[in-house]
Amino acid sequence: MAFFQWLERTGVTLHPGGWAATQRMLAQLQLRVGERVLDLGCGSGRTLAYAARQFHVQAVGVDLMPALAAQSYQRVRPYGGFALAADILRLPFRAATFDAAWAESVFVFLPKPEAFQEVARVLKPQGRFGMIELTWRGEPFPEYCEQTRQFLQVPRYEVLTLQEWSKMLQAAGFTVRYAEKLPAHAAFSPLPFWLSDTWALLRLAFGLARQVSPARWREGAIKIASLFRYTVPAIFIATKAG
Repeated sequence: MAFFQWLERTGVTLHPGGWAATQRMLAQLQLRVGERVLDLGCGSGRTLAYAARQFHVQAVGVDLMPALAAQSYQRVRPYGGFALAADILRLPFRAATFDAAWAESVFVFLPKPEAFQEVARVLKPQGRFGMIELTWRGEPFPEYCEQTRQFLQVPRYEVLTLQEWSKMLQAAGFTVRYAEKLPAHAAFSPLPFWLSDTWALLRLAFGLARQVSPARWREGAIKIASLFRYTVPAIFIATKAG
């Protein structure tokens, strides 16, 4: 069972840095009332619905897994938003549609040049793109990526240095105006969001325990420990040329 199917069946999505990183990224994106924005890999829709409610934007989300996209739609619909199942490499939108877009722990799973070029295609000139992605805590450890890729049963799992992420964005026509390596995976966030993150992590752990063997569950716990050992989240804000 692939990683994305695990997430779909548990209905839980999390990302490195937690809600504190999300709020930091959204603040740097400087969303404005009425803007059309896109959440790439929207998961269960928490960030999507929050942005629609908090910033009064026209929020659209896409996720590869239909059940997660449906969950996002139910969350964002009260605020006039929308979500659908779609592949980030082939977004179903016209060129220059969105004022801003973001992604949270998504591009680590994708072919970087093609994915960033597709994001650039759907953004308007001077459109903003924000992302939270994994980077190395210290020296790169490529063996961790391959071990994790095999465990998650995904085609790609690639952690980059801060400089490598920035170069990938620049190659797709973006100007990187903010890049910050966070000190830890779990920064402080307001109590309701911290509790929400903790509850989601517990739901994910127990949900996976019902789907995989005890040996595989223990292997997953070791991989999470390696995640904290070798990587930290990073926030990037980039602007499309034009």
